[in-house]
Amino acid sequence: MKHLSKLKTTLIQLELEDTARGSAGGHEFEELHIFADNLQECLQIASKEFHCDLSQLDYDIIKKGGTGFLGVGKSPYEVVVRLLPEDNRWNDIEDLNISLSNYNADGDFDSGYDADNEFMPRDGRVKIKHYKTGVFLKIEPPQNDGRPVVDRMVYDKLMRLGIQEYHQKTVEKVIAKKPDKYVKVAEYKPKPDADSVVSVEISSDEMKCYITIMGPRPGGRHLEFVDLMRTITTTGVSYGIDEELLKEALEEEDFNQTILAAEGKEPVDGKDGFVDFRVRTEKKVEFKETDSGQVDWLNRDLVENVVQGQILAVLIPPEKGSPGRTVTNRILPVKNGKDVELVYGQGTILSEDGTRIIAERNGQVLYKSGRLSVEDIFTVTGDVGLDTGNIMFLGSVQVRMNVLDNMTVKAAGDIEVGGTVEKAFLEAEGDIVIKAGITGRNGGQVQSTAGSVISKFIQSANVSAEHELIVPEGIIHSNVDAGKRLVVMGKKGSVVGGEVIVGEELRCKSIGSTTDTETKIIAGTSPKILRQIRMLSNIIDNAASKMEKVDQNIRTLQTQKQQMLENFPQDKEELLLKMMNYKERLEMRTDEAKNEKEQLKEYMQMLSSSGKIHIEKTLFPKVTIEINGATLVTEMEFTNCTLVEEKGQIKILPYEKPSADDEVAISGRK
Repeated sequence: MKHLSKLKTTLIQLELEDTARGSAGGHEFEELHIFADNLQECLQIASKEFHCDLSQLDYDIIKKGGTGFLGVGKSPYEVVVRLLPEDNRWNDIEDLNISLSNYNADGDFDSGYDADNEFMPRDGRVKIKHYKTGVFLKIEPPQNDGRPVVDRMVYDKLMRLGIQEYHQKTVEKVIAKKPDKYVKVAEYKPKPDADSVVSVEISSDEMKCYITIMGPRPGGRHLEFVDLMRTITTTGVSYGIDEELLKEALEEEDFNQTILAAEGKEPVDGKDGFVDFRVRTEKKVEFKETDSGQVDWLNRDLVENVVQGQILAVLIPPEKGSPGRTVTNRILPVKNGKDVELVYGQGTILSEDGTRIIAERNGQVLYKSGRLSVEDIFTVTGDVGLDTGNIMFLGSVQVRMNVLDNMTVKAAGDIEVGGTVEKAFLEAEGDIVIKAGITGRNGGQVQSTAGSVISKFIQSANVSAEHELIVPEGIIHSNVDAGKRLVVMGKKGSVVGGEVIVGEELRCKSIGSTTDTETKIIAGTSPKILRQIRMLSNIIDNAASKMEKVDQNIRTLQTQKQQMLENFPQDKEELLLKMMNYKERLEMRTDEAKNEKEQLKEYMQMLSSSGKIHIEKTLFPKVTIEINGATLVTEMEFTNCTLVEEKGQIKILPYEKPSADDEVAISGRK
């Protein structure tokens, strides 16, 4: 700001010297009263009298002139003209920086509002462009209650720009009509030393180009876009030029400001290829909360199960880099991304296009040494307990030791337990082998939905096998069933207490005990269908119990309604209606259950086979035997016998030894 003030002082001193030389003694008047055909002539006469430039004059229009009609009634302009005070002369120097004056170079008032805000007032503006093709004038209207442009502002700006000769009538028309475009109001008069110029600066890395536009001095012309582009490209800049920004800078006369005219493009290296794993490669223990908000410590989800055909990993190819450019159009090199190898292991296959790893079988995904594999056996080296959590696996599970209380093991294949199964839940589609037996403590449950179960012994547990159940040492106080046969033929080979259901035959050493322990054996009946029939029976019994209560409530409400008549409350009326609807649904559900139960009974009779029970040693008293619907409760001991059903009666026959094939099968299962 100091250098502008110094420049202003110097110019005023030079002007005073020029005036002194031109006037040879100065002038004695302070203002002139001038009459002429138009304002321009008035000011030109005054500039000669004062020996100064038009930009140094101040004036007041006393009376506007008129052309009359065909020369009749013509009247001159009456203008009082005076010199600007010395402090106000060359104020256009300060207009190089708009912030130095409240009355900017455009001739409008600085309202202090943000012009970019559409809700803020914006004053009207006078825009004048001095090009080689002429001088052009445009008046922008105010916005949002801003102040409009007045005549004086137009003439003042013409003077400050050194436009001494212009078409007065055209200027007046523009002031009156304010067209939304630039209108030519004067001819171009060259004054090269006063023209607007631009300086160009390129950063050392050639990534940015800055320009600074210096506005024209009085009489000089404005830069046009083609002039600006020619200057910029002459310096070697040809890339990243922001033409819209430059056009706006010229239009808004952003003089003496550093403008980023062009910007290069930084190079972007390509991303390396990578493997997008669609399964977990790291086993992180995450405890889940139950519906009650308690932490489930057993379900840790440590096994990553997959199914055959599942996509395990996808190869994402590397990306090519994007080269950069400087503003001088110099290419900046980049690095392309690196490729990565897709490695697959046992139990997986590679897709034909080599971009995907696919599971070849059901099982557990393992990721070792950068290689994916699918194992169809999940091995627990110790106990299944709190350290492992529950196990659910789509292949087979091998437990080297025990399955502890309250644990769950589920497998789509087989389950093999090297130790004991305690009060736990085991379920497999294949076979279940428990080498040390089951101690269920009235809560354990072991179920093979499509295979067989082999256990050294079963005590106080619930065990179910779709095919065979092999228990060498014995079954004590347990509920067990087998879709085909049950074999208990070890050293003890006894069945004591509980209930046994077999679809075909039972072969054992003994049933019951010397203490007359109640034991029930059902043979020749499908355990699955029998369980469904029992479930339907429970539904029918529960419905009957509910029906009694509903009938009692309905009778009570109906009695109250008869007694109260019109005074019967509306809420009780609604309750009665609900009860009757509920009874209707209950009756419907009961009928459905009864029909389904009868159908299952008929189906079970059709499937019933010649069930047999083979007892090599002793059948004790208090044992209930049921074969194909016929029932017998033993009252004495029987030895070395086979029980069958004939004509609705159970017959006790001599012991039927197993066939050679059965012997091999039984011994192989033990």
